[in-house]
Amino acid sequence: MTIYFSTATQGRAMISGPLADAVQTLLNRKGAGLVVDGRFGPASARAMNDWQTGSGFPVSATFLEDEWQSLSTLGPLTAFDRVLNPTVAFEGTYFTGAVGAFDSGGLTWGILGFTLSSGALQQLFSDIEIRAPGLIAGIFGAEYDQMMQALPLRGQAAVDWAKTISTGANNTRLIDPWAGHFSALGNQGAAKSVQMDHAFATWFGRAVGYLSRYMPGRQVSLLDIAFWFDVAVQTGVSSAVSADLLAVDTAGLDNAACRAAFAQVIANHAAAQWRNDVLSRKMTFATGRGTVHGAVYDLADWGITDEVVPTPDAETRPVLSVMFAAS
Repeated sequence: MTIYFSTATQGRAMISGPLADAVQTLLNRKGAGLVVDGRFGPASARAMNDWQTGSGFPVSATFLEDEWQSLSTLGPLTAFDRVLNPTVAFEGTYFTGAVGAFDSGGLTWGILGFTLSSGALQQLFSDIEIRAPGLIAGIFGAEYDQMMQALPLRGQAAVDWAKTISTGANNTRLIDPWAGHFSALGNQGAAKSVQMDHAFATWFGRAVGYLSRYMPGRQVSLLDIAFWFDVAVQTGVSSAVSADLLAVDTAGLDNAACRAAFAQVIANHAAAQWRNDVLSRKMTFATGRGTVHGAVYDLADWGITDEVVPTPDAETRPVLSVMFAAS
């Protein structure tokens, strides 16, 4: 039985991310009445147990692959659908959160921090408009024209504009009504699906490439895939980092030991102020358990273990994206 997640997480971080969001959405279609926020707390766990009872599944704290298929009427989740979730939890913005002009990104929004200054927000909005014409205009209302004028901005120009709608310590929050607009857009199925597709296209292909380059010829697990996906999202691999990763003597090391060695290399190359954060995240994937941003994670709760899985597919569209597109 393939476990997708467990809700028995007392003392540890609760399950969260796109999979939790999807299950909440599907349970609501069965009458659960949950707030869909991507955080699978006690109310969501009770709703899951109620659905298990009504659907003939044993009541338990685990949500299994066959339960997913029954609830969703879709096929099994892809590796990407599964490893995405802890990295989304670490990033902390989920589908709806937006962050102001605290860094060079200017305005940052969504599950993996799509930024205005890089052009990622412009591409997201363009694709959302294609899938759901008029949705953005309807949500942003009086601020729509200003948002459209800002989307082509890059670099410092994007930061300067974002400062005009930012507030709080270091400009980390958006003023009203902007925060509400981004939250409302992120709650729409079309926007969730576009975010999923962009995360897959942007970062998962890189992760699969890293896995092939730095752990060649090995059977791989979801922990291996999740490790390299988090690397792709948080730091990437520069030429200098790559040289040091390739210099690691992996002969005689199992996959977990390889991940730990690679984690140290990657953290050593991070800027001093971020080094501990990078190391804590990477070592959580290396060992399967750790503390990130003050919360304890056991990735077995998230269905991510060292059990061998097929080589990841960087071509097949994420199942969760398909589900959100239809919601």
